[in-house]
Amino acid sequence: MNAALIPTHPNRPLVGIRIIERMLLRHVFAPVPEAKLIVAVICQAMADAVSSDDYLRRRACEFLQSRRLDFFTDLVDINPEFVREVARRTRYLTITTPTIPAVRKNSRKMTKG
Repeated sequence: MNAALIPTHPNRPLVGIRIIERMLLRHVFAPVPEAKLIVAVICQAMADAVSSDDYLRRRACEFLQSRRLDFFTDLVDINPEFVREVARRTRYLTITTPTIPAVRKNSRKMTKG
């Protein structure tokens, strides 16, 4: 049977994470071991974003949509929006993925008595 005719799961990524890792390493300013580690962290977050574990998936999606990704991508001179777009187009990050709201501090004050 032709592989193109086999229906795939709608949330299944289109390419493997190793291909994305190699592609991101090509865009790194200098492929030093530290840059390889940072790219591996970003790729692990993408892989976790399609995990079956709900907690892991939510944390990974939060990371990929937050400013923390910006910090990591700035360290290796990659545009964070490029990384997010790659994650969306390869179905590691869905557009409808809900973001986790920031934890709010309890506004109620505890009183003695």
